[in-house]
Amino acid sequence: MKKIVIVLVACFLSTQVRAQFFDRLKNKVQQKVNDAVDKTIDNATTGKKKKEEAGAGTSVNGNAASTVSTTVQNTAQEDVKAYSKFDFVPGEKIIVEENFASDAIGEFPAKWNTKTNAEVVTLSNRPGKWLAMKQDGVFYPEYIHNLPDNFTLQVDVLVNNDISQIGTLTVALIAAKTDYEKFTSGENGGLPVPGIKLDIRPQSGEYSGSMDYISKALGSASVNELKNIFHAPDKSFATISVWRQKQRIRVYINSTKLLDLPRAIESDAVLNSLVFGAYSPDFEKKGGAFYLSNIRLAVGAPDTRNKLITQGKFVTHGILFDFNSAQIKPESNGALMDIANVLKEDAKIHVKIVGHTDSDGDAQVNLDLSKKRAEAVKAILASDFGIDAARMVTDGKGKIQPIDNNTTAVGKANNRRVEFIKL
Repeated sequence: MKKIVIVLVACFLSTQVRAQFFDRLKNKVQQKVNDAVDKTIDNATTGKKKKEEAGAGTSVNGNAASTVSTTVQNTAQEDVKAYSKFDFVPGEKIIVEENFASDAIGEFPAKWNTKTNAEVVTLSNRPGKWLAMKQDGVFYPEYIHNLPDNFTLQVDVLVNNDISQIGTLTVALIAAKTDYEKFTSGENGGLPVPGIKLDIRPQSGEYSGSMDYISKALGSASVNELKNIFHAPDKSFATISVWRQKQRIRVYINSTKLLDLPRAIESDAVLNSLVFGAYSPDFEKKGGAFYLSNIRLAVGAPDTRNKLITQGKFVTHGILFDFNSAQIKPESNGALMDIANVLKEDAKIHVKIVGHTDSDGDAQVNLDLSKKRAEAVKAILASDFGIDAARMVTDGKGKIQPIDNNTTAVGKANNRRVEFIKL
């Protein structure tokens, strides 16, 4: 019966994935021999893992904790220099900031929809809350109703060590008229509506990983090999970045640009939905999962040079920092490069770099942190981008100069910013 089920599942996969699937089956006999030899070691490892999982839960606001696998591995802090070719620059104004902060642990997010199940969890090695997708399903925020012609999307993704070799994460940006069209677009298969759909399969075991895309305008194609880009256990964390400029779509995973399609979206398409899907995250192994958090949509292409030169000030939300830290995240490279290029064009320009925070936490701590972050930006512009340190001074304002409200996740995200003021 098990063999029949495996064959039936394989029949629904794409030609490329199906070929890889059967290649693995051909080697199964040899693998079984190896498995028998390693059985004692595997049992010991499993026992240790279960023991770790039993103590991994966290209680938040009195809610029962959800046990989370601790097999999601820590990754070393990547140096910004590793992102030297990463030219992604986030949009100017944040319109969506989803970190599940207001959702209860163990529950499905209140403002999302699905026909299956997922739950908000905490992880032992990453801050914040995450949406754990452990089974097949489609999941989408119901509060997104319009995606403008120019926007950027960033999504943090984690996979655990038990992710299936055919486990697929879908990210779709579409024009959907009904919930049915959203669910259909997020499922494993085609794309029935205008827009673009990304199917991402992390490297796992012998499978090297891949990313397929489907577009009503272009059809479908595959980007082979996510090897050394996104895989468990060593690179189990990834930031997926999508940049839309009218018909053009660029897609990045971490520092690697995988797609740059000038005509990916139909010229008359009005995108209005962001949809995620999970397909077979735990196939064969039973225990695999995708985790999503820090979903950020921003609109408007930054006009760095014009605003700094003619208006005297440029504000960016693209320079990101670790939680409660002045450590600059490597995916900030595009925004840093953007301002560095403006400063290189005119060596006479001097700027004040000013850090700002939201209102969460102690006022003095926020003030100190904002100053340290401004100093960190100055330091990296000097050391990595060759800007004369004498042309830059720094300051921090903490929470005292908000540009948005501090009562919503979006407002707080807009208040966390770095300003460059022409002197």
